[in-house]
Amino acid sequence: MTAPAPSPRARSGRDYYLELIRASQHRPGFLGERERWLRKLEVDGREELLFELEMLLRGLERYFNLHNLPLDQGRPVVTRDFSPELLDVRDALDRAIRLGRHLLDPGLDQKLVFRRYVESLMADDRARHELLEQELDQSTPGASLFVLRQSFEALRTVIDHLLGLEVVTFAAFGDVGNLVLREVVLNQYFRPFRSLEFRVEYDRVRSVPVLEALSTLPDAERRPYAVAFLSLFRMLHSLSYVGEDDRRLIPPRARVILALVRSEAASLTHFLKDELLPRVSRKAQKAGALKAARDIARESRRVAQEVLAREGGGPPRAPLEAAVAFTHLLRAQVVRLAASIDVPVDEGPAAFFTLAAQSEMALRLRRDLWAFGELCRAADSALRAGEEVERDDALFALRAFISYFHDVSYQFLRYQDHDTFDRFAAIVLETERPPEGPAALHRLAMDVRLFSEVLERTFATVSRRSDLPARAIDQRDAEALLARFRRS
Repeated sequence: MTAPAPSPRARSGRDYYLELIRASQHRPGFLGERERWLRKLEVDGREELLFELEMLLRGLERYFNLHNLPLDQGRPVVTRDFSPELLDVRDALDRAIRLGRHLLDPGLDQKLVFRRYVESLMADDRARHELLEQELDQSTPGASLFVLRQSFEALRTVIDHLLGLEVVTFAAFGDVGNLVLREVVLNQYFRPFRSLEFRVEYDRVRSVPVLEALSTLPDAERRPYAVAFLSLFRMLHSLSYVGEDDRRLIPPRARVILALVRSEAASLTHFLKDELLPRVSRKAQKAGALKAARDIARESRRVAQEVLAREGGGPPRAPLEAAVAFTHLLRAQVVRLAASIDVPVDEGPAAFFTLAAQSEMALRLRRDLWAFGELCRAADSALRAGEEVERDDALFALRAFISYFHDVSYQFLRYQDHDTFDRFAAIVLETERPPEGPAALHRLAMDVRLFSEVLERTFATVSRRSDLPARAIDQRDAEALLARFRRS
């Protein structure tokens, strides 16, 4: 079977998702610079650290909105003691400070700390003013993160003193909120983003069947469904941070995370009714979107009123119970929306785990990396010693496979691998015909050969992943995939 020829301007799945994510952002220039900073940062687990930091920043922004808090509706807020809520904020700030330290390059961190120390010793106000301006400079993501961390440390000290009072009034809680929000919103590179705004560093649709189904939808339907799935998977990602610490306790910041999930669930409810529902035509799609919106709204209210509602701190394990309830709710909506776009789904509680099986994602990525490598090796040989028709066929196969790869498997790569894959894809997709002249052919062949080595290393890394079943690659399946992209 011959793969369909990609047109010179054909968009791949990677292009689609990148455009969708970029379109959701309102400060693309700063975010592009931050992506470059993150790629160069030599910190283990940097993407996950960044996700947790930004999750807490968004949670802090939403936590001071009383609509996101499970307060007793029968009691005026001005008579409440907001000490428990302020303790939640304090714990979230403390964790954000620690994450900021992890994400800062040690050399830069020491330099900035020393500069602040020198500034505190100076008696000359003119010199102090110059150093203070440098300290507050946010010309780079690293400097911006340092400013945020220093501000949070000062706020943590203020909160510690407020928590020593007999009662923390609503006015005091609200003013702390204004200070927290001001520091975060004025930050250049790390600030809460809007609901249904996504980040290429960590937002993914983590399901092989769902991604395959999305790739077949018309653009008018594909975008709202992609937004809905991205939102659901991100909320599930956030909920994974609600759990016990090393003392078998639920950290207070769990309630900040739950406030964020409740807020984003409400945003998704409106999106499903106002954006997705009007753009779909089939009855099953409309029913799925409407039922998902109603279930999310109803269950969110129930969890807030029956599980999280508290006076004086509430049940100690209530946040964990709420996180479990939200997790079941959101997984069910992933299954429901998947079924509405004709993804075969299982019945019962195992349906989500079948759709989002880590092992299936790893198997799919490993198989596709193997086929990608074979096509690159064939293209390298053809570009170096093949006839013109062989070079045409080899480049055609690579272009078609890249579009196929980006629809699904690209989503399962590590973020740190994206840059290398993106550069190679740009070279191939922009080369409509093999170049003329031995020098140009040699350069293209060298690019292909170097990338085939990248594919070999990535294949070896994926093969060692713990979520990959301990079995050899299905050679027959891999060969069948390869045959689809080779012209007979």
